[in-house]
Amino acid sequence: MSCITCHDPHLQVKPDERVSFYRAKCLACHGKAFGAKHHADRPDCTSCHMPASLSTDVAHTEVTDHRILRRPTSTPMLENAFAQPTTPKLVPFPHSHESDSDLRDEALAWESVAESGLKSAEAEAERLLRLALVKSSDPALLSAMGYVEQKHGGIDRVRELYEKALALDPNLIDAATNLGVLQAKSGHMREAVTLWQGSFQRAPGRSSIGMNLARAFCGAGQFDEARTYTLRVLQFNPDLGAAKKLMNGLNADPPKCGP
Repeated sequence: MSCITCHDPHLQVKPDERVSFYRAKCLACHGKAFGAKHHADRPDCTSCHMPASLSTDVAHTEVTDHRILRRPTSTPMLENAFAQPTTPKLVPFPHSHESDSDLRDEALAWESVAESGLKSAEAEAERLLRLALVKSSDPALLSAMGYVEQKHGGIDRVRELYEKALALDPNLIDAATNLGVLQAKSGHMREAVTLWQGSFQRAPGRSSIGMNLARAFCGAGQFDEARTYTLRVLQFNPDLGAAKKLMNGLNADPPKCGP
């Protein structure tokens, strides 16, 4: 139920090796026994569980659906177009006695569902996060709770949670990014930039972090640094309108940060 990094998305795999390469990545978690009974005659896992987009008029980062769907979409979109969102039932996968009673993973899973925009999941996510934090000061739990508190507006408590999470795991990108936003809003731009730089170095595909850095340097009159970060954003997300607009402004004479 927790988030997993399966492979380097920018690794170039030879076409004739792709099916076996990605199936091996799937079975590294799910196990060979599972693979032997789960469509053993159809080894191309990605064709069902990571379908390509039907549209090609999008940025290269959007061509493949990376949600890794448990089941391929089988019903037309219009069939459920007017259905009211309901609270889902979360089931651990692969299922085991240990995973069924893993409060940490269940809490993080509910928070992930809530972050996706399902309002009805927010209360359950918060309830489970509070319960899980009683048993463990896990950095991922602290970061998720920080996000919950941030939506409630408790800034001091939010800062404390993010700082505790980062003290335990300095590589938590969301905690560092969100804490950077708080620092920037309170006038501590140097601290914000330091946090964003660390996050963007680890996750260069996160365009929002790169844009935060570009705007911060532009606002400080450091236009070369602003161009560097804007260009980095455009390398990963070439169709991002905000980045293209900022680059046009930075290349103007004199450079400007706004429209």
